[in-house]
Amino acid sequence: MKVFRAIPGGKCRFRAALAAGLFAAAAVPAHAQDKAVIGVSAPLSGYFEILGEQVAAGARMALGERTDAELVVADDTCSGEGGTSAANRLIEANAAIVIGFPCIEAFDTAMPLLADAGIPVVLLGVRAEGLSEERDDKGWPLVRLAPRNQDEAEALAAYLRPAWRTVNFALIDDGTLYGRQLIETVRFLLEEFNLKPVFTDTYRPQLENQVALVRRLQKSGATHVVIGGDAYDAAIIGENAAEIGVTLNLAGGSALIAPPSDGTPPDGTILVALPDWLEREPAQALKESLADDQFSADGYFVPAHAAAEIALRTLGQMDETGHVPLESLTGKDFETALGPVRFGEDGNLTRNLFEVFVIEDGRPVPAGTNGNTGAIR
Repeated sequence: MKVFRAIPGGKCRFRAALAAGLFAAAAVPAHAQDKAVIGVSAPLSGYFEILGEQVAAGARMALGERTDAELVVADDTCSGEGGTSAANRLIEANAAIVIGFPCIEAFDTAMPLLADAGIPVVLLGVRAEGLSEERDDKGWPLVRLAPRNQDEAEALAAYLRPAWRTVNFALIDDGTLYGRQLIETVRFLLEEFNLKPVFTDTYRPQLENQVALVRRLQKSGATHVVIGGDAYDAAIIGENAAEIGVTLNLAGGSALIAPPSDGTPPDGTILVALPDWLEREPAQALKESLADDQFSADGYFVPAHAAAEIALRTLGQMDETGHVPLESLTGKDFETALGPVRFGEDGNLTRNLFEVFVIEDGRPVPAGTNGNTGAIR
């Protein structure tokens, strides 16, 4: 089972055709349009071009044969300057609603301009916790079809609370911002249920040997360890523990997903990540419609398809300015390629998209609900 992992770079057979079609659509003057416009902002050039291709391909497939709407796709280049340019292009096109922005740099400059124009945004790629507060303070017409940073820790803690209630566990991080935040949030969420670690530590990452760390864990009495680090460190810790006969049950976040060359955590390791949506219903049905080249169907393809589905559902509620009101997006249920979607009044998803996996035979598979503790085998 694959998990969702957007990868910049790579080749795509229909890249030229896709770009030609997108820019042809974008070239239509706003005054000549008699269809509702769904704006799409994504990087269509530069290092992150593949992300833009994923967004554009998903939106185009969702549009399908609809004759009452069209896409106008703007290249935001994943940069501040590109975000400004994209926003101006979509305002000129009188977009009823905008989807996209996998990069925060482009979003930061585009959102104030789109908000001033009264155009709502369905955001795909910004997880920052402070976004909700900024949205409320500035009155932005914004909903976020992406998990918050905290969602990863919440999904992990929710699984560990019953599974590790009676065990001695440790919390360790690699000192990075990601690692510290994951561990701090997990610790807070577990302590709310009176679950406290027997050991905490910040370790030195990327070492070829972590025996000293394993010995400290052993001395503390910890048999289960949450790692705020990456797959390489988890693999080394697991190998060293097995070599010296220390039983450790590992868990961590999405950073434990990596190519085999970067290290594979031991079997039984618990992790949370976004799933490969194309491997499950309802998005699985989209695979039948894909061409031979499915590289652009990775990453943001299904979320963009879902965002476009939501946008299409709301076009019938456009106000006198030709824009979709924010109230049409919040507090409503939408059936999408991601499954059921609902945005709360704060603009965030009411559902956590992160899911729990267990490493089996070197691959992540969906975890059961039987309290698997992830023992090293």
